[in-house]
Amino acid sequence: MPTCRHCSSKYPREYFIHGNGPRTQVCVRCGVEQGLVTEEETPTLFNTSQKNARFSVVARRYSFFLYLPMLWIFWSTSLSEVTPWGMYFLIILIILTLLTPLWFIYRSSQFSGDMARLTPAHERPKGH
Repeated sequence: MPTCRHCSSKYPREYFIHGNGPRTQVCVRCGVEQGLVTEEETPTLFNTSQKNARFSVVARRYSFFLYLPMLWIFWSTSLSEVTPWGMYFLIILIILTLLTPLWFIYRSSQFSGDMARLTPAHERPKGH
């Protein structure tokens, strides 16, 4: 993958502006910040609402991997000593732990669809 000359970030080719001279190997974000192109010329530049929506989709996808260890810590520190509810909570935690990878794989197509819906359309220029 190409690297931007200004920010040294690696992006796919469609996230770079097209041109020679000072526009060569410059990503769309740096191109807009440097004044090389306008926002209207860069269809792949994500505006704030698109960035927030994409972040929300990613957060929903991976949040369960954050909550599950917290629930295990909560059970081991507080609920393991409680007679009936500690065992019930342990059974629920074991079931959730076993179902989490299956749920993650099952929902991957919806995640891909949501990310594709939130990605702007881009037609690659000739020679790019």
